[in-house]
Amino acid sequence: MGGILGACNAISDYLHTLNMGSTLFRLILAMFLGCLIGIDRGMKKRVAGVKTHMIVCMGATLVMMTAILSMYILMGQESEILHDLAHRLSAGIGFLGVGTIIVTGQRHVSGLTTAASLWTSACIGLAVGIGFYSGAIFTTLGLILVFKYAKYIEVYVEEHSNTYDVYMEFENEDKMSMVIKKLREEDIMISNVVIIKKRSKTQSVVIQATMEAAKWKARHTVFREVRQQEGVISVEEI
Repeated sequence: MGGILGACNAISDYLHTLNMGSTLFRLILAMFLGCLIGIDRGMKKRVAGVKTHMIVCMGATLVMMTAILSMYILMGQESEILHDLAHRLSAGIGFLGVGTIIVTGQRHVSGLTTAASLWTSACIGLAVGIGFYSGAIFTTLGLILVFKYAKYIEVYVEEHSNTYDVYMEFENEDKMSMVIKKLREEDIMISNVVIIKKRSKTQSVVIQATMEAAKWKARHTVFREVRQQEGVISVEEI
């Protein structure tokens, strides 16, 4: 037992020391944990998905390791100046990234991954500037892997999601209220309703909304149940 505990302690000490092996381990772990969070958010059709969470988590890990390394390299006042400069630079790049985010009239958001990659690129530059070459190189490779392969995870998340952005058309406003209430009783929630088209209370109503079903309901079952509701003219996934 002592041998096992000793080995575990040795591994723990190695991973808590900033070296090439622990750098790679920390970045891989950050990507994995960010991926887990992104899968959950993606299945709920939130704006930031798998790639964005992986990139930001990896970039934040690199910043923290760079800050730790700078404390060893630069001591005293120089270290404080460096930390202040790094903070200002990362904040400035964050504002630059905001400029790449676009919100369309249909409430679709694009550019989050680009903003995240810009911020992480700035973090890579900070790491290179302090001489943290292994962290910068591993993070760059991780960024390339995310861009190349995370899309397959996003496709899987999309196919197994129980949340759908939809356009729905109802015969009139009263029918719309009745259908939304009835669907709730069948474990299909309609939320974030935005009325796209409505001429009068007695004429057809077109809305954009988020439809969330129970996890055990298959996609084709959900849409079939919705289309069968009295008062529903059409329902289409966006």
